[in-house]
Amino acid sequence: MKVLVVYGGESPEAEVSRKSARSVIESLKRLGHEVIPVELSRNFPEMVKEIEPDVVFISLHGSPGEDGTVQGLLEIMKVPYTGSGVIPSAVSIDKDLTKRVLKSYGIPVPSGITLFKGDEIPKNLEFPCIVKPARAGSSVGIFLVKGEGELPKALKEAFSYDSKVLIEEYLQGREVTVAVLRGRALPPVEIVPAGEFYDYESKYVSSSTEYRIPASLPKRLEERLKKLSERVYKVLECRGAIRVDFKLDNFNSPYVLEVNTIPGLTERSLLPKSAQVSGYTFDRLVEEILRDAEKGSF
Repeated sequence: MKVLVVYGGESPEAEVSRKSARSVIESLKRLGHEVIPVELSRNFPEMVKEIEPDVVFISLHGSPGEDGTVQGLLEIMKVPYTGSGVIPSAVSIDKDLTKRVLKSYGIPVPSGITLFKGDEIPKNLEFPCIVKPARAGSSVGIFLVKGEGELPKALKEAFSYDSKVLIEEYLQGREVTVAVLRGRALPPVEIVPAGEFYDYESKYVSSSTEYRIPASLPKRLEERLKKLSERVYKVLECRGAIRVDFKLDNFNSPYVLEVNTIPGLTERSLLPKSAQVSGYTFDRLVEEILRDAEKGSF
């Protein structure tokens, strides 16, 4: 099969995307596919037309690419692609919209407010709180704000990535992520960050962050997390592989933080770690993601 792997682009997460793509490219070659790597650019439509791939493996993180734009282009061109479709991608990239949709289905999310660039900073906020761009991933631009004096700087930084920012309650419990592959939840992974919370440094730089795979959780809580993740997958009408990030409060009640429709596939990424516990080699994981794309989405 001729597989075009698209990666990079102008996203703040482009370098992570390139790392994921390198792993995917090597895997696809081992699986016997003809692989054509392509950096995302304005010439992408012409390249797709010239290459005529059987499928496009989308290895993009952030916007553009994880937000439904590339998916929409490929739909118009009638080219099958990996991952979720236009609407799930567009909704899930926006943490504000994701929370609204999930909340309407009774799925628990942290309380908080949404600010747009130019809005006044609200008074009487509770600290500590989390400040983060609404439409950035890989923990880019996210801050734990401990007091009012730290808020303006955190907001300025977050607004440098997006015109919409969330201020959320800070839940002090454990952090857990659950991957869902083709509708079936994989074993939860507990993240024990090097710092106070799972920021970009903990995720991609520090070697002190610990991943407990599978997470050491009461069986009942593990099943609840898996069922919630599968429900998120279904409610958002996702496809392929996603990852649902949770924070547990002090009573072990789970809250959905965000949904990643194109989880990372680097050596530090959590989807491959969770899949491995379920008996999936990296190659088999890539093959499963590719298999869903072969159905087409139009």
